[in-house]
Amino acid sequence: MDSVLTIWLLLLLAAVVALAGLALPRGVRHPRQVSAWLAEPARRRAEEAERRAAEAAESIRYAEEIAVAARGAAGTAERRRVDCQEAQALVDQTWQAYQDADAALARARKAAVYAGLDSVGRPERARALRRGAQAAYRRGDLSDEQLLDALTHRNGWDPGLHPVDQELVLARAAVQHRFARHQTALEAEAEAWRAADIATAAVRSLRLEVTAAATRADVARAALPQKHTVTARRRMPAHA
Repeated sequence: MDSVLTIWLLLLLAAVVALAGLALPRGVRHPRQVSAWLAEPARRRAEEAERRAAEAAESIRYAEEIAVAARGAAGTAERRRVDCQEAQALVDQTWQAYQDADAALARARKAAVYAGLDSVGRPERARALRRGAQAAYRRGDLSDEQLLDALTHRNGWDPGLHPVDQELVLARAAVQHRFARHQTALEAEAEAWRAADIATAAVRSLRLEVTAAATRADVARAALPQKHTVTARRRMPAHA
């Protein structure tokens, strides 16, 4: 009986070995090959864990970078708002200067009505024009080009005019210059507001991306095994 049982056990062991051999992949027969085949799932799991850890680290890095970008954009938006305030102040200043120049022109026109002949010679009138133009330039009533025209007697600047008429020419030139300055200020203000709107939109978009990136980083990190979580853990940035 014992010999029969032993034979049956040997047959059963042989069958198990045969089945195990059949289960092995083609070409895997030697013990070293069998060991490598058995270790393959563990190796694949380790590689997958490393890949997920790398992805988690990349997600965290991106979240940090986008948060830095959002803070920078917020600073830019604040500077653009300051630019808008300064541009608005310049618009007000140039408008007031234009109004003052226009009032001065009205006074010069009234004075020109009552201007009479005088005995002042042409050289003295030319000097009066030069002094008047230089004074107007220092006040900001004339541009560089207008001052040059006045000093070289070009484009309607006549040194032979009566001093009152010279004041009228100066007043008209001042109104033109002040109006041009005001128009330039209006254009600068509009550009400042456009830049501010773009900066504000960029901040809004980046803040949304910060939230999404932080969420992806948290999900990726939470899915890691413990030993990889320690490796991938880095300081997460505060939302901008």
